[in-house]
Amino acid sequence: MSKPAPINEPATRRRFNLLGVLALTVCLPLIAMSQFIAHARTDDIDAWFFLHYGRELLSGATLYADVWDIKPPGIFWLNALGLGLSGGSPIGVWVLCGLAAIGSAILFYLIARKAYDRPTAVIGVIFAAMYFNFWTFHVGSNRPATFLILTELGCMFLYIRSVSLSSPPGRLLFWAGVVGGLGLWFKQTAFVAPVAIILHLLFTKSNDTASRWRKVSRFGTGYASSIIVLIIILALTSDLRWAWDAIVRFNQQFFAPGIATSLVPSIDWMVTHCRGMALPLILAVATLAHPIFKCCQRPTSGNGESDTQDKPSILPLLWTWMLVAIYLSAVGPHNRPMYLAVALPPLIMLATHSVFLLINSASDGQHGTPPHYIVVGVIWFAYMLWTPMSMQIDFALRQYHWINQPADANLIATIDAIQQYAKSDEAIFVDGYAPELYWRADRHQAVRYLGTEKIHQLKQNGQGLMDETTRCLMAAKPRVIMFDFDRFQLPDQPGYANADKLQKWVRENYIQPELDRFPTLWVRSPAPQ
Repeated sequence: MSKPAPINEPATRRRFNLLGVLALTVCLPLIAMSQFIAHARTDDIDAWFFLHYGRELLSGATLYADVWDIKPPGIFWLNALGLGLSGGSPIGVWVLCGLAAIGSAILFYLIARKAYDRPTAVIGVIFAAMYFNFWTFHVGSNRPATFLILTELGCMFLYIRSVSLSSPPGRLLFWAGVVGGLGLWFKQTAFVAPVAIILHLLFTKSNDTASRWRKVSRFGTGYASSIIVLIIILALTSDLRWAWDAIVRFNQQFFAPGIATSLVPSIDWMVTHCRGMALPLILAVATLAHPIFKCCQRPTSGNGESDTQDKPSILPLLWTWMLVAIYLSAVGPHNRPMYLAVALPPLIMLATHSVFLLINSASDGQHGTPPHYIVVGVIWFAYMLWTPMSMQIDFALRQYHWINQPADANLIATIDAIQQYAKSDEAIFVDGYAPELYWRADRHQAVRYLGTEKIHQLKQNGQGLMDETTRCLMAAKPRVIMFDFDRFQLPDQPGYANADKLQKWVRENYIQPELDRFPTLWVRSPAPQ
């Protein structure tokens, strides 16, 4: 057996330094461009919603009791924090989103570095910076998925680090569970990585069954600790009854027959949102196919590929992570592309595993010249990355065009009307889903419900919420109501909630100062009955 060639340490350091420069040169512009898109895009209504609720919390509102939504509290607390740090400006929130995007890239690099090697991690983090922040999925923007991905990757990094330790990993497993549980502060489906980790702990070879369950209990204890802390904070700052109603009970209604989703969902809709994702999908499939082709090969003797190079122990973890993520993405109501965000980390990690297999199969490249298929692979990666890159650049240019256009005249007129008829200390209510109006008009919401979006989403099951909204409005008597009752009387929408009681009350107590305005503007009469 021939001796391995001596390692040229200065050359190795130079190579590593070049890899680091490559990663920074590519990743930072990608993240910067994605952040511009995230905060300049004109179609992200939810960003206004979270900003408005953050401002309401800073003004003293109680989450879920005074301002209600079906999402966990983390995104609202972060918006209140960002606005508080920047004196009410969205810049503080944007900084937090940017830090989360950078943190996700760093954690992905650390995971790949721990599981594979530095060259693989550099290529993987470039993939992560590109595909995590692809505009289709709204990651990096002011949305829960931005911070969910951060917690999922943090959980997975701590777990993989604990697996690589020779000493008992009890403390790291506990903190992995804590970080994984933090995801529930942002989304109810934040158990993709934790489920994959628990299954991996149970079915990976270990010393004995008791040892496996001890590890699971340590991880589960950390996960439960995050939930307990969340409940304590909610109990101190909010109303637990309304929080349970919003986060848990209301979301159960989406699984009612004919409403939004099913526990046995369809995944066909995902295909339409995979444009630009060809490279990671192909590499992930190649990772799946690798063991199959390897089994078909004749056994070789001598110094062939080492089985240890394939890192087989991590593959069950990655595939479990991926399959659970796909299922939860499909279960999300209304088949929205942003639900696919939870599947991005395992997908890109599977693609990175394929890169690792490709690089480490280049055994004849030890003399300084990479084999031809490595050269072809690098060129192919660059070519396949151009499609999502061009889509991202095109979308960024469109956002730059729109932010330099005059503001929508109808929107400005509507905001002016709200500010004219409702003083700064008078609350309003706007039909549908219009958080931008609340934010730009700088007005509080009159009732805990922002509008009637959730009523429409529940279809025939929305009557209870419609009745509750009506009771709250009749008690609050807001100065201005913007409501188009015709939306609840369409002949092609039978079974939707009935708004006749609210319409009758509004017509008796409110007037229309501008008959031709849309949405319809109602102003409370001087002497309401």
